[in-house]
Amino acid sequence: MRGGIKGILLVFILCSTTLLLAGFRGQVGQESQSVELQRSMPLLTSIGKSVTAPGSPLRLVVKWQGEYNGSGHTAGLAATNLSSELGLGEVSREDGKEHLTYRSTAGSTGFTTTLLWTELGEDSSYVIITLETADLINASDLQAAAEQAGTKLKEAGITAEWNTSLQGVSKEQGDPRQALLLTEKNMKAQLPKLTVQERYEDATTASHSYTTSALQHSVVSGEQKVALQTAIHQVTDKGISRITIGLPLITIEY
Repeated sequence: MRGGIKGILLVFILCSTTLLLAGFRGQVGQESQSVELQRSMPLLTSIGKSVTAPGSPLRLVVKWQGEYNGSGHTAGLAATNLSSELGLGEVSREDGKEHLTYRSTAGSTGFTTTLLWTELGEDSSYVIITLETADLINASDLQAAAEQAGTKLKEAGITAEWNTSLQGVSKEQGDPRQALLLTEKNMKAQLPKLTVQERYEDATTASHSYTTSALQHSVVSGEQKVALQTAIHQVTDKGISRITIGLPLITIEY
C-alpha cells in the first residue's frame, strides 16, 4: 500500500480493485460483514465528528464490491435484475474497448446510489455498488440502504465485501504529520489498542494505517493486517487541511 497511497488509490482501476478484494477474502463471511457494517458506520460517524472542524460537512462513501460468476449471456440480465432490486431503474450499457459495462444510478434523500457492473471475461463480472453523500447529516437513510445493498448482492449470488470512507475539514490544521498525531490522540478514546502498522508522508500529506480491537473487519496490506486508515492532506489552493478516514482502507481521493 505504501506506493499506492498517494492521491487517488487505484481501487478505481478494476485490476487493483480485484486485488483489494482478495485481501478482504477470508477475514469474515458476508453475514458477519453486514453485522460489522451495521456496527462500524455509527462508530466511524462518531469519530468523524470528533476529528473534523465544527460544522464541517461529512462526506461519506460506502462501497460493496465483488465478483459475479456467470456467462456473458446472463450478465446483462443479472445486472438489470440487481439494478431493479436496488430501486435504481433502467441500466445503461456501455461498450468499451476492453470491457462491456452496465451502469445505473438513482438519488435518494441526501445520497446517491450507483451500480457499476463490468464484464471481465466470458464467465465473470465485477460488481461495485457505491452509496455517497456530500453531507452525512442530511442522509439519515444511507446506512439502511448500504445494509440492503449487501443483502441484495448476496441474493444475486455475489460474494461482496464493503469498505467506507469519511471525509471533512480537519479539526487539526498546520503540518500534516503533527496534525495526524494530535488526531490520533483524539481517536484513541473510541478506538482501544489503536496501533500504527503502516506510515506514509510527503510535503502535504500524512497517513497511517492501524489495527484496533474496536474493529473486526480488516484487510491484509503488504505484510500487515489493518482495520483503519487515516490521512490528513493540505489542500493548498483552499488553505485548509482535509481529513479522510477509511474502514479498512481509504478508497477515495484524499
